[in-house]
Amino acid sequence: MKLLITVFLLGLSVTAGQADSFPEVWGYLMKGEERYFPAHSPITDVGCFSAEIDGDGNLKGGHLSPPSLPATHPSPRFHLVVTMPWNPTLAHIYLNPELPFRSRIIAEIAERSKNFDGVQIDFESIAKEDGTAYLNFLAAVKKALPENKLFSVAVMARWESHKKANPDDAFDYPFIGMIADRVVVMAYDEHYRGGSPGPIASLPWCRNIYAYALKTIPPEKLIMGIPLYGRSWQKEKTTDAFRNPEVWTDMRINNCRPQSSSDEGGSYHYTTNVTIHVHFEDMASLNAKMELYCSTPIQGIAFWRISQEPLNFWKNNRLLHSE
Repeated sequence: MKLLITVFLLGLSVTAGQADSFPEVWGYLMKGEERYFPAHSPITDVGCFSAEIDGDGNLKGGHLSPPSLPATHPSPRFHLVVTMPWNPTLAHIYLNPELPFRSRIIAEIAERSKNFDGVQIDFESIAKEDGTAYLNFLAAVKKALPENKLFSVAVMARWESHKKANPDDAFDYPFIGMIADRVVVMAYDEHYRGGSPGPIASLPWCRNIYAYALKTIPPEKLIMGIPLYGRSWQKEKTTDAFRNPEVWTDMRINNCRPQSSSDEGGSYHYTTNVTIHVHFEDMASLNAKMELYCSTPIQGIAFWRISQEPLNFWKNNRLLHSE
């Protein structure tokens, strides 16, 4: 069993939002994209993305205080989102309580949090061997924050069969749900950069994630993440390294004549067609996800990210606005 140093639980604070279906509607906002924030929006909570722990273990970048946004009513809460590079080795070092980085990182998070309503930890490259250290880190951050700060954790998408195949996975939903005030399940990147083309978050895939989240996270803490973005994949590989005989074969196939100089060597060029596969979220797929997530009462939904949504997405959507 994984051991925690201490788990500090605060009373649940629920802020009523403008949505009937979801008490909370979260939206992530990149620094520099404040102009895209929708005026008169249904967003109750803004994830200010992001302050990053850099290669030296210092908290850098991101918002230093809540940004100035178009008039919204009621005014949303602002959360400092803390990330680190996708680097399991770095995460291992920073989560180790015997090294000096961990305590300094926690102190910097607590200091930066003073101007915000809450703090969210979004660490994604945690190896299974560091699962206990990760949970202890979350508990330590929670302890270091003032009592009035809402503490949330963004977690990678998981489902029942994944848990059975990876019982020691670091993203232990039940334990994280004990520590955090909110758990944001990032139910997207079903098909990811570097993988095969496909939906960003198909509805059957989301159903499995949602079912597992409902079984393992208290519903009053559960926030389901919804993607607003699209992604493209290129089928043909257009960059390569050649053996010299392959160069001449390639020139012959593509009917090229080389140029040559003693300074630069040989070169040639040609134009070819490539196939691009694009998958994106539209109003139908987004509404289907929202319908799914309001089928069982949970605390809310979170959109990644503001500026990527379809035109007029925030207006007149019955799942986001009160009747």
